[in-house]
Amino acid sequence: MIKHLLPAIMLTILMTALTGLAYPLAMTGIAQRLFPHQANGSLIERDGKVIGSELIGQNFTGDGYFHGRPSATTDTDPNDPTKTVPAPYNAGNSGGSNYGPTSKALVDRVKEEAEALAAQNPSAPVPVDLVTTSASGLDPDITPAAALFQVPRVAKARKLSEDQLRRLVNDNTAGRLFGVLGEPHVNVLKLNLALDKSFPMRESRETKENPSVAEATPVLAAPALAPQPEAPVDEAAPSAVETPAINPQEVAASAPPTSDLAPPPAVESPASKPTAVFPSQISPRHAAEKPGVARLKTCTDQFHANAAANANGGLKWTDYWKECKKHLKG
Repeated sequence: MIKHLLPAIMLTILMTALTGLAYPLAMTGIAQRLFPHQANGSLIERDGKVIGSELIGQNFTGDGYFHGRPSATTDTDPNDPTKTVPAPYNAGNSGGSNYGPTSKALVDRVKEEAEALAAQNPSAPVPVDLVTTSASGLDPDITPAAALFQVPRVAKARKLSEDQLRRLVNDNTAGRLFGVLGEPHVNVLKLNLALDKSFPMRESRETKENPSVAEATPVLAAPALAPQPEAPVDEAAPSAVETPAINPQEVAASAPPTSDLAPPPAVESPASKPTAVFPSQISPRHAAEKPGVARLKTCTDQFHANAAANANGGLKWTDYWKECKKHLKG
């Protein structure tokens, strides 16, 4: 009996030491050595204090900040432990509501939020990721279209020009990984930190006397919120869309310098339909960017320049962007 048990016991001890101690310690040491930022949670600090993570979204609500996707995460109701209340971006309870596309609660919520967003910016289509939740409820990113859609509201709240904020969004747009994987996206927390750094928001007397009036500094774990009439839900929707939403009626007033852009035609024949002008190569201004981001910014600049000269051939941004990518990819 002992003859058979001894090898089994020794093997158990050996494998426990290897897989339970040696391997985890080795992987932890390698990660801390080579990728310390990622290994420690991709934390973001401001003034020496941790205010969040690149991997977990936060619930921004003020008009002077860019907002992320809706979140369906919940937390225990402090007044009744048997119930839950909405708690957006609750990292301790990641998940969704599992409502399907035929759910009336889902349809009603999406319609209500889409109407509210359309009222803020009636001249642009509402990006899908601003009214649909992610499966985890913690998605920290939005599409460039969703960020650009919010530019008029943020510009009005901060008393800035929309062109300044569009450039800020473009500068904080990340492209595809290795130029192939994923879609261009914007990290909301990073964008709002860059916004505060570049264009600090002036505090009113009321805000200074009552800090709760202002939006609180984001924290890593979302606090429990008061019960709401209806809990958010999650949907199977794309978390990233390559096409940014731009308001063609406003671009003429905010066209960028055109020294490195294709010159729009000076005169258009009334008898023929105008032809849109597309860049033939990546703009030198964006040559250092990742390929996907460089194409996006080059096409955006050319679209602005064309709009000032009425040289977009009647194309809306979505159609112009599709054709512009083909020209740049050759």
